[in-house]
Amino acid sequence: MIIRVEANHKYVDEIQSVAQVFFPHARFGGDTEPGLAVDSYIMDGAVYAGLKGETIRESLSLTGWPVYMNEKRLAMLAMYRLLQRVVGAYTPWGALTGVRPTKMVREWLVSGQADNKVIQDLQSIFAVHEDRAKLAVLVANAENRLAEIITKTRTDPHALYISIPFCPTRCVYCSFNTSQAAWGTAAQTRYIQAVISEYRVLAKSLQKSGNSISSVYIGGGTPTALADHLLESLLSAIQEFTSHTEYTIEAGRPDTITRSNLRLMRKYGVNRISINPQTVNDRTLCAIGRNHTTQDFLRAYAMAQDEGFETINTDIIAGLPGESPDDMHRTMDTLAELKPENITVHTLAVKRASKLNEQRTEKVGEAKTNHANAKEHKNHLPVSPIPEAVTIEAQLKIAHDGCTVMGLSPYYLYRQKNMAALFENTGYSLPGHECLYNVGMMSEVQTVHGVGAGAVSKYVEGSRITRKFNTKNPDIYIERIFINAEIN
Repeated sequence: MIIRVEANHKYVDEIQSVAQVFFPHARFGGDTEPGLAVDSYIMDGAVYAGLKGETIRESLSLTGWPVYMNEKRLAMLAMYRLLQRVVGAYTPWGALTGVRPTKMVREWLVSGQADNKVIQDLQSIFAVHEDRAKLAVLVANAENRLAEIITKTRTDPHALYISIPFCPTRCVYCSFNTSQAAWGTAAQTRYIQAVISEYRVLAKSLQKSGNSISSVYIGGGTPTALADHLLESLLSAIQEFTSHTEYTIEAGRPDTITRSNLRLMRKYGVNRISINPQTVNDRTLCAIGRNHTTQDFLRAYAMAQDEGFETINTDIIAGLPGESPDDMHRTMDTLAELKPENITVHTLAVKRASKLNEQRTEKVGEAKTNHANAKEHKNHLPVSPIPEAVTIEAQLKIAHDGCTVMGLSPYYLYRQKNMAALFENTGYSLPGHECLYNVGMMSEVQTVHGVGAGAVSKYVEGSRITRKFNTKNPDIYIERIFINAEIN
């Protein structure tokens, strides 16, 4: 699908984001390309949206709205209403687009609006479903409370993110910046040396300016896929310069967790880890490219508890191919027995670069000769269809209710492009176990320094936010780091 947008204003990108709600895989073309043509105009005190050459139009007055309904938001709302009329779609978040639908809600709450009024406006103005409107207010209140803790307890708060782009296998839904173990120990050693070099330059600069790192998040990929000596080299280097109260490592793959790397993490002060089952359905785990079983997850979780980790997070995914509400019930029942301090409930996002997106276009069981690393998946089961929206919504409700029964509350939320049924990812936590790094990142109240291939630095200076992107390719990243080191 190609969409052409004609407008007399500067909000074309925002109009395109609305169109992607209805056409997730669309691309945007020029005037000469065939496809769906829409126009958006602001004139004569109103916003107009229509199909080019057709009489179907939506118009909204620029006056008579709450103060937060500026030109941009009205232009987006008019386009949403137009496409909902013409195309129709199941949109639980209504006209709210973007990664952080709670951002605007947080602003309303800070301005003094009551929870019930915010819920009402989300439903009546933005067509947000009632359950999502209530979830947004719950999360926004938690984010505001935790963001205040970050800014009040830390002077000019800074956080550190380190990217370790290695995994034992690539999951079929993954398009993240990862390299598999076949990249080699020697190359991984070189990568860790480059990361330590970049980190030391950053740490010395922060020391010189009087700033410090208060939270550390090592993600990927799977950092625990590193050999113990490489993991220790990294943790030791971080310890040289960083004094922190929150230290998180994504140990997501249970098959990479060992007694020795758990003890290494504890030795260097890591107090939060993720151990991610995704589901307790072993058939699904095999089909999506995970090397672990449910029993592997349970063993890894028990080891982490034995080693004294204060906070353990478990990731689960709604919308996995072939999964039913009963599968989610089994997953939540298993987690209820473990009592994790954090549960992150993801909705499957089918990225363009993922193997799942490729496999969806092929016949089930057909040989994947066009995949560069098809050999890796030769023993995987055929991927079942992605569940319908009604099934995913039921799974998310089961997960939400299960977390509530366990005493966990939602405290951060975000969305991704191409997310199944346009739902969300939500982090739940016991009181006092929330991840302040995640809140600071989502709320944009702290500077985050990104180190490693694909890492993004986000500099927060009052209301001004700037970003710096590291190259995603690990080989190019290594080359640039050592060239810069030689120059300096």
